[in-house]
Amino acid sequence: MSSSRSQSVAALHSELFIRFEAMLTLLDTCCVQILSDEKLLAWVLLTEEESESMVSMRNKAVRLYSSIWYEDDRDGRETITCPGIVGASPETLAAANACNIAKDAFKMAVLDLKALGRLEANLIIADLQHRQEFVATAMRSIGAARLNLKQAYRHIPILEKRPLKIGFTWSKNGRVIQRMNRTTVKRLLEQRVETPQTRLELQLLSELHDSEALARIRSICPHLRANIVFSGCNNDVNGTIQRRLMQTPLPILVPLLPGEMLPEFVPITTEPQIRPRMRRADIKIEDKPFLPSVRVHRYRVPYRFS
Repeated sequence: MSSSRSQSVAALHSELFIRFEAMLTLLDTCCVQILSDEKLLAWVLLTEEESESMVSMRNKAVRLYSSIWYEDDRDGRETITCPGIVGASPETLAAANACNIAKDAFKMAVLDLKALGRLEANLIIADLQHRQEFVATAMRSIGAARLNLKQAYRHIPILEKRPLKIGFTWSKNGRVIQRMNRTTVKRLLEQRVETPQTRLELQLLSELHDSEALARIRSICPHLRANIVFSGCNNDVNGTIQRRLMQTPLPILVPLLPGEMLPEFVPITTEPQIRPRMRRADIKIEDKPFLPSVRVHRYRVPYRFS
């Protein structure tokens, strides 16, 4: 590695650690502030076990906000999601906003590092949890294996004013289909770490006709959204309302005064209800992936060259 590149990596490494420390500090400050609002109302969906154990909803919200590590017993592709509405003071809203800004700064530092190369970035990011021995020990003691970047990046949802109503809904499962030519797919495979599997898939790809179209399929996991209804402006004589739709994987912080009620809402299930879908008769894409490493499928024979 050249001297200039080594200096660049060292600078980004240092910046990453600084921003990571800042994010952790502000996240901790925010969680302490949320707990200090204990006299304000909160609703966070509890499991049956949590309800039986009389878990504090506000305490659960804090645990959710501070969960930025993978747990040993969870699928590494999953992120923790839970609906909720948490009353917050102006001080808490300010602390949450500062935390979100720090999350964005940390994300930018990670992206800058990844631009240098996947191997270097992965090694440095994995080292974050070992920056101080007590952090690594604490993480292992609660079954947290490594940093979950998606959970570290995502904002604490904040509303600047109390709404009239919040309606939680689960989005439906879906998928994105991207039509590709052979050259583009080959480039995707070549960007991956070379393994026997990728070499095999490059060989399979080379055996196809140049003009054959391929389909890359990306599944979209269901996500939690909130339909939020606000009252109109104070001087609005017509009494109109304003609506906002936002993704809410974590409980929403809502400004409340002592004794003020939460906005109207209807509790929702912890997981989306799966409804069976009828299989279309005009399926054009083969079910089995042709190149699993990059999630690429072949079209069925009648549609391969259309």
